Amino acid sequence: MSDVVVRTVGLARRYKMGDTSVDALQGVDLEIGRGEFVALVGPSGSGKSTVLNLVGGLDRPTAGEIWIDGKELSASDEKALTRHRRQHVGFVFQSFNLLPRLTAEENVALPLMFGGVPEKERRARARELLERVGLAERLTHRPTQLSGGEQQRVAIARALVGHPALLLADEPTGNLDTTTGVEIMRLLKELNQEHGLTLLVVTHDPEVAAFADRVVRLRDGQVNGLNG
Repeated sequence: MSDVVVRTVGLARRYKMGDTSVDALQGVDLEIGRGEFVALVGPSGSGKSTVLNLVGGLDRPTAGEIWIDGKELSASDEKALTRHRRQHVGFVFQSFNLLPRLTAEENVALPLMFGGVPEKERRARARELLERVGLAERLTHRPTQLSGGEQQRVAIARALVGHPALLLADEPTGNLDTTTGVEIMRLLKELNQEHGLTLLVVTHDPEVAAFADRVVRLRDGQVNGLNG
């Protein structure tokens, strides 16, 4: 098994906007080692979320290569991309994206249902992860009964339930107050350190980036600097 979970080579993404073209990414080379916590930072429009979407298989590059856990992703068909999203990557978004009619336990277990995991195992894995993120007493609560921080903890548990090689987080503290945001980042750091979870976090917040082992700076679709 390779020690490199993410490797991009000459990654480029061009979008058509009417009669003009916009280069969101221009030749991004990036490597993330197994168990590493990397923060991708930069101003709005720098290409941070575009990198995340490409690595996560939510979008396709215009040019370049994406290797995830030793497998080349950029030439994959839609079926392979779906399998990649389900089996190899966990996503955490700013807006939580929980289903309002489902309990915390049901929200966490949902991805396993699509993977054909038996119900008993789905529930056991969901409960185990909710306990790990500090929500053992909230299993039957629905999103409207949870605080923003609790909802994001449910979202983190859901992202981890499939044992992904990589967790991608897009502004994970963006909808949280400062204190709650720090709690969420501490949780992610604990998961990274205790379980070797590989993390790529997109943020514009230097306090969030400070939790990472390494900071990669983007500007105008290009890597602008590396710290750490």
